Amino acid sequence: MSSSPLHLPTSQAYDLWSEVYDTDGNVLQQLDDIYISTTLPGLITPNCTVVELGCGTGRNTLKLVEMGAGKVLAIDNSRGMLEKLSEKLGGEGEGRVETFEVDLNTFSSDGVGITTHDGAAEFRKSLRDKEVSGIVSTLVLEHLHLRTFFSLAASILPPDGWLLLTNMHWDMGVISSAGFLDPTTGKKVKPVSINHNKREILEEAGKWGFVVEGEMKEEGIRDLEHAKGFGRRAEKWVGVLMHVGVVFRRI
Repeated sequence: MSSSPLHLPTSQAYDLWSEVYDTDGNVLQQLDDIYISTTLPGLITPNCTVVELGCGTGRNTLKLVEMGAGKVLAIDNSRGMLEKLSEKLGGEGEGRVETFEVDLNTFSSDGVGITTHDGAAEFRKSLRDKEVSGIVSTLVLEHLHLRTFFSLAASILPPDGWLLLTNMHWDMGVISSAGFLDPTTGKKVKPVSINHNKREILEEAGKWGFVVEGEMKEEGIRDLEHAKGFGRRAEKWVGVLMHVGVVFRRI
């Protein structure tokens, strides 16, 4: 009989997950990489400033640097994840990537930090002399209340700024949530997770001045043939919508 999952605060769960995050064959991450790689190039302009809300181990940080972003302000609440990002960057992102350890839940509804944590203060200070072009936030929304996320995004972006947002699809969220198998203990570990549906996301986004640009793309593993490209773990998700990606524009 399998034991029940170990539920941890998000930062603690991701500290543990950081050791295997890039190698555990997560199908949702693979779908996310496909969406990001096909969508992000159309948004990046030379030497733009981009904020990453929930940068993790840097899957997208590296893409942003390679695509020509002049400055990336990368935020995460997991020190373990940020350490992995630093290892990947080496000297490549020197002068172009700033990292901040900040719990996004510590921002109030108007996007102003209510924490005394140095990371939040340094992030706000770094924003003062930069005009942000866009925000990238992938597979993060599941861990936050919608008001917290969109109020913060609205406080960062100027009018006409873009927000590239991805998340676990609500159909998948009904039957699952973010989590991983701890290779040391063999136990399933799960961070805080909230399943947001399409109506809720669009309604809250609209309250903070965000409109959808293009269309919201919903994706999953279509059939067994499609699953072959994602590894054996993909077979269990055939027929389930797993991933949603959308670009918002702030009006």
